[in-house]
Amino acid sequence: MNIKKAVQQQFSKSAESYVHSPIHKDGKDLNKLLEIATISGDELLLDVATGGGHTANAFAPHVKKVTALDLTRERLDSAQTFIKNNRNENVEYIEGDAEHLPFSNDVFDLVTCRIAPHHFPNVQ
Repeated sequence: MNIKKAVQQQFSKSAESYVHSPIHKDGKDLNKLLEIATISGDELLLDVATGGGHTANAFAPHVKKVTALDLTRERLDSAQTFIKNNRNENVEYIEGDAEHLPFSNDVFDLVTCRIAPHHFPNVQ
């Protein structure tokens, strides 16, 4: 079986648990990301491997638009529910592969990828 298909099957079963996972939702690194980013409010942000959507959710009130990308549709659905429950409406949800981004170069002002790279077969 293709490794990406296996990842999709694994994470589709546990999608909702990522939204509520203390490691993912309460990490001090979320505030640190906001602290170190230079944000004016007009940025387009790409959150690669959004998972439960915590990074997308944290940045949404501060940027023009967030694109939340994940390989697994169920994780995107869980992230969307979480983010919309936080009243963030400027987020787009795209199913896609972090190793083959479906975007042109220079589309985004900021790109985030939190906690996920260890899941990528070819992280470079």
